[in-house]
Amino acid sequence: GRSRAEECELMSVELSKLVDVWFDLVREGGFERQPQQLELILSHLGALPPPQEAARRAAWVGALINPIPALGVAYEIRPALLMARDTHGMLKVATHGITLSINKLKGGNKYS
Repeated sequence: GRSRAEECELMSVELSKLVDVWFDLVREGGFERQPQQLELILSHLGALPPPQEAARRAAWVGALINPIPALGVAYEIRPALLMARDTHGMLKVATHGITLSINKLKGGNKYS
């Protein structure tokens, strides 16, 4: 099997692809609650941290899919991110949260 570090690296890299898919679904599905909301969120967050900064990357994904004010397209994952015991746990929370949101967005549904 893979080492924990290798798993973290793979999950961290995979988050980039999930972010791209999520971003397209939110924009093309008309889920922004105000014009240019995604651009505003990104202006506050800055760029996605590099894959080798996996914990920061997981937290960034949490902030992206659970912004304030809310987009209403993802379950709240920030508390679970903060409770994660390690980077691997944070990556699992971020990956699960954005994947659930992608699946919901593909169905054209919001959470609220």
